[in-house]
Formats: sequence, C-alpha cells, structure tokens
Amino acid sequence: MSPVLKPARIYVVEDELIVARDIRMQLTDIGYEAAGHSATAEDALTKVRAARPDLVLMDINLAGTLDGIGAAQIIRAELDIPVVFLTAFTADDVLSRAKLTEPYGYILKPFSERELRTVLEMALYKSQAERTMRQDSRQLKQMAQRVIEVQESERRKLALELHDELGQSLTAIKINMETRKRLDASKLESFDRKTTEIIDDAILKVRNLALSLRPGLLDDLGLLAALDWMVNQRSLTGNIIFELGSNLGPQRLPTAVETTFFRVAQEAVTNVQRHSLASHAYIGLTRTDSDLTLVVHDNGIGFDLQAMAQKAASGKSLGMTGMQERALLIGARIDITTRPDGRSQVQLFWPINPELDEN
Repeated sequence: MSPVLKPARIYVVEDELIVARDIRMQLTDIGYEAAGHSATAEDALTKVRAARPDLVLMDINLAGTLDGIGAAQIIRAELDIPVVFLTAFTADDVLSRAKLTEPYGYILKPFSERELRTVLEMALYKSQAERTMRQDSRQLKQMAQRVIEVQESERRKLALELHDELGQSLTAIKINMETRKRLDASKLESFDRKTTEIIDDAILKVRNLALSLRPGLLDDLGLLAALDWMVNQRSLTGNIIFELGSNLGPQRLPTAVETTFFRVAQEAVTNVQRHSLASHAYIGLTRTDSDLTLVVHDNGIGFDLQAMAQKAASGKSLGMTGMQERALLIGARIDITTRPDGRSQVQLFWPINPELDEN
C-alpha cells in the first residue's frame, strides 16, 4: 500500500487581511495546507522559524522597517525555505532587488487559482530538486574523501608488508652475499642452500602479497574459485573454521559484480577474524532466478550495530562504508545484523538481470 503523502505547507505573508484570507482558502482548495499568516516581515520571521513550512508566499510591499524582500533574504539564508513573491508592482528597481534573494517565482496580483497552483508546483519541484542535488553533491564529496582514506590505508598496509616482510628478506640476502665472499669453498654449498631458502621465501611473500591485492583466480576462474581460495587461506591462520557453501557453479558474472561480492566477503571475513571471537564462520553464495545472495555469519560475540552505524556515518568505519558503497555501485543491497545470541550476519543481494549472458 502506497504511503499517503502529506500536502505541502505554505505560509502566507500578506498585510491585507482580506487578500490573505482569500489566498489561504485558495491554498486549501488546490490541495495545500495553509501553515499560517503574518502581516509584517518581523512577525513572519518569528513564526516561519517556528513553523518551518515548505514554502513562503511573501508580499513584497509590507509595512514596517523590513519589507518582503528583506525578510525573504533572511529566510533563504537562515532557513533554506523557498520563497515566492506576491506583488502588484513591476518596477524594475523592485524586481532587480528581489532577484538578489533568488526567489522561486513571482505571482502578480490579481492572480487566478490556476496561476497560483502552477507557480507553487514549479517552486516546490525546483526546491526539492535543488535539495536532492545538494545532498547528492555532499554524498559524492564524502565518498571521494573516503576513497582517498581507503587508498591511503591500503598504501600504508602495503608499505608495512613490503618493509616488514620483503625488506627483511632482501636485507638478509644482501648480508649473505657479502658474507659469502669471506667463506671457505667447503662451506659454500651449505651457505648457498640457506640463501636459496631465503630467496624462495621472498618469492612466496611477493606472490602472497600480489594475491592479497587481487587474486588471479577471480579474473581467471571466477567468484566461486576466488572465495574457495580465500576460505582455504583464512582457515590456515587463527582458530576459526571457515566453511563455504554455494550453488553457483562455474558460470561467470559481470566483472564488477564478482569483484564486489569478493571484496564484501573478504571484508566480512576479516571482521570475523578481528572482532568476533568466533570458532566457526559460514560463507554462502546462492543464485536463484531473481537474485544472487552472499551471506557471511559466525557464532561469535556480536557487536553494537547502532554504534557501528554511527561510526560509519561519521566516516570512522571505512570497512562498513566501503561495503555499502560497493553494493550501491552495482545496484545491490547490503544488510548487516547481529542477534542477542551473538551471531552476526552480513548479507549482500544483487538482482539478476534476466538478459544476463550466462555463457
């Protein structure tokens, strides 16, 4: 059942009481709610601040120290509420001054009910569109900032891996090469064997580092093979038993979808290892005629979902934010839940395009 939309609330600022009453009646007749009335700009500012209407109908020529243009400028700057001017004057100097407040329209007195409806509908539509654009712009800026933060985090991690793992191996090889010059021929065979072991270990570290950045299996054999590799790798470290179940089979999916599902699974499994104190975790990948679903759940201690959501909203939880943004980019939905018994679960749903080529 579709929700019932509330009518837009319009506040009227008009110093002629009969005209104001007529306008409020017209607003009701065309489906709007008359949110209130003021005869002066000063009274309007006080009441609009309290009422927070969706739009203000503002007479330009008002008695008092502040006219309608001055009041509209304050309302626009302070409250971000759209203003439509009511005026019987078309003098160029008045209109030029009114334009500086960036109004959402003008209605010249006298006006018809049809004119009022048209101007209000256009003003409200324009106002909503601008708010949506500003919100989208803020989200894009936040996303760009988080992308930079994630990139820097990954670079720091890579730098540490190179320094702590590969750097030490290369230093040991260099020391061995210098030491070799001073050894007797009888000791070279044993010494070279140890140096070769260090080189083999360095090669293995480079290979593992490359796989952690992006496993070749994901490109070559697809999502299920990459998940199977990840589960096997994670099972070798720590005390958690990881189990993988799937009905996907060997079929391939769009590259962006496979990458997103792998990265979300990777992040979820990492969180299980770091925070859950679990002994068992399950990774499931299920395809139906309508969607592809990933589920990762564990038997750990759970977490504070509200606190995590607040951290994500403030940009402090890059893992959760990254999963949500990856899902958004492919048109997927992600649900993160935790239960009183401690079980946590991450689910990713991607609606399958019926025309998707499965071959």
